[in-house]
Amino acid sequence: MELIDTHCHLDFEPLSGVSNPEYLQLTLALAQAEKVSSIIVPAVTSSRWQAVLDVCAAPGPIKRYPALGLHPCFLSEHLDNDLQQLEAALTQHSQIKAVGETGLDLYIDTPDFERQLELFAGQVLLAKQFSLPLLMHGRRAVDQIIKVLRQYQPPAGGVLHAFAGSEQQAKQLRDLGFMIGIGGSITYERAQKLRRVVKAVPLESILLETDAPDMPMQGFQGEPNWPHRVGYAARTLAELRGESVEKVAEQTTANARRLLKI
Repeated sequence: MELIDTHCHLDFEPLSGVSNPEYLQLTLALAQAEKVSSIIVPAVTSSRWQAVLDVCAAPGPIKRYPALGLHPCFLSEHLDNDLQQLEAALTQHSQIKAVGETGLDLYIDTPDFERQLELFAGQVLLAKQFSLPLLMHGRRAVDQIIKVLRQYQPPAGGVLHAFAGSEQQAKQLRDLGFMIGIGGSITYERAQKLRRVVKAVPLESILLETDAPDMPMQGFQGEPNWPHRVGYAARTLAELRGESVEKVAEQTTANARRLLKI
């Protein structure tokens, strides 16, 4: 069995091992023991791009692939020339597998939606220019994201990670060539709406993720999340769908390899 964690912030503490170099190797060893073969590491600000590239290039038993982007929740940290710098980085680093983490967020207190939209549209255009998929964040903004995607039609598709929308929104994304990322949220019994969605959508449209060290799974609240717990999400998804965990692992891994060309 093989699993891919398609969204994990390995550059964040404690996973990165900046304060304790052994932590990164421990993180990777635990993931390898749980059949994780690859991890996608998205950046959230330009100041973290190099850290993401470094953590993906560091020695270790698991393949790591970088994605570079500008996250909507870090607007105050984004610089005026970040889109130009992102274009330069995508030109320079052929190992980058996606543009992201990008997207829109209408949950934060001061969303400055126009600025978010400007940065998101710019990143969609870069994804289109470089034929790369998008790794997207979308809280209370799924319809707005779909509108942008319909406008620009990026050909390489992508994924809306930590999906919390409706079955109809999942279908709209699928019709545009996009997948949904599923992780710790489905392990909570209270997430009945999301559980119904993941039972209904085609397995070919789902990617597994952890968003570690964020979004802890049921039973681990208050603790950092870890990429090896993507197996917990896989088992939960299999139980909800009435399918074997082997089938879920095989199909979601194939989905990730197809989308990200890894």
